[in-house]
Amino acid sequence: MNSLFKERRQKHFLMLLKYWRLVFNDHFVIALFFLFGALAYGYAQWLPSIPSHNVWIELLLVIFMTVIAQLGRLATLVKTADPIFLLPETSRMKTYFRQAYGYSMFLGALISLAGLVVALPLASVTSRTSSWTIALLVIVTLFVKSGWLNLSYLQLSMSQSQNPYWRWLKWIGPVLVWGITWLLSPVAGLCLSLLWLIITSWLVRSNSAINWRVAVTAERNRMATVYRFFNLFTDVPNLQGRVKRRSYLNFIVNWLGQQSVWRFLYGRGLIRNTEISDLVFRLTLVMAAILIFIPITWLNSIIMALALYLIAAQLIPLYDQFANNAFSYVYPTTKDEQYHDFQIVFRKVMVIVAIGLAICSIGIHLRIAQGLINAIIAVIEVPLLTTNYLKYRIAKIEK
Repeated sequence: MNSLFKERRQKHFLMLLKYWRLVFNDHFVIALFFLFGALAYGYAQWLPSIPSHNVWIELLLVIFMTVIAQLGRLATLVKTADPIFLLPETSRMKTYFRQAYGYSMFLGALISLAGLVVALPLASVTSRTSSWTIALLVIVTLFVKSGWLNLSYLQLSMSQSQNPYWRWLKWIGPVLVWGITWLLSPVAGLCLSLLWLIITSWLVRSNSAINWRVAVTAERNRMATVYRFFNLFTDVPNLQGRVKRRSYLNFIVNWLGQQSVWRFLYGRGLIRNTEISDLVFRLTLVMAAILIFIPITWLNSIIMALALYLIAAQLIPLYDQFANNAFSYVYPTTKDEQYHDFQIVFRKVMVIVAIGLAICSIGIHLRIAQGLINAIIAVIEVPLLTTNYLKYRIAKIEK
């Protein structure tokens, strides 16, 4: 079982490496340097204005570290066919899942420690942090993440997979530990985190075998999240969409266009396809929040241009959404009409996104000039995206 997990981990790394090379290209790395540099600069400028022993800042630290604890899920790397071919080896699968736990703990600990590094400057402003305190916080971070992964493992067990309380405990446990740590004492937080780890570890050892179907579903959902991130930058064939009716958004379908077949289909497909619409919505919100708080004019403008490009790239897979529907080929329309209708829907969505981002770039300090600059960027970039870039990407899809 050790060799099986190592083989799957190696293939998983190769797959991730293939996509990471596409994501972290030269242009995106430069953009990340500017983005994180601006955020670090704004963070450093904000710290001196914070009074010491501020309860609201301590509550913010509790929320931040609790959210960080939710990142880095249990990566089992199980396959859809495993319930059939590995069912006779169920008794030996503890070794396999132990390897999966160690792999997940390594990656999750890196994410949690990175979050702690971000939180430490803020913690040092509200209260004095010595080297001893920092060491205690590091141990608490590792204990919290380990206990969180134990609960994730419990959710896959045969006896506990239908228990809804573990999902809530994955939030309640970190909230209690970090609340005691920041509001009372790191020593008390260490004791509580150790108790949390002991209890969750005992629960893992006392529970029955893995529920294969739940494990396969959980791993599929985890990989879908990874694929959705990669899909922001390139087309991911493994990404499968989900459909959900949202009747309260019918007015958007009507606005996008009912005058033609393809405009109606693309409008309804955008609303119902949760993979595309949710990603566009979340990405727009994240970019809007960044634009609100970045005071540097030139960097704000670069991020505006980058945000429009990323959102446009996420919308383009909608064009091929109906390619597997046999009825779409009997419509009395041509490819040129399909492309023209998609271009209209694409342009309308991008115009709304551009207007929203330009308004958000005005920020909390009402930087009207920044909003006008970003509006000019949108006026230039949106037509380029809806003509040259869209034509190039559609040509690649239809090859």
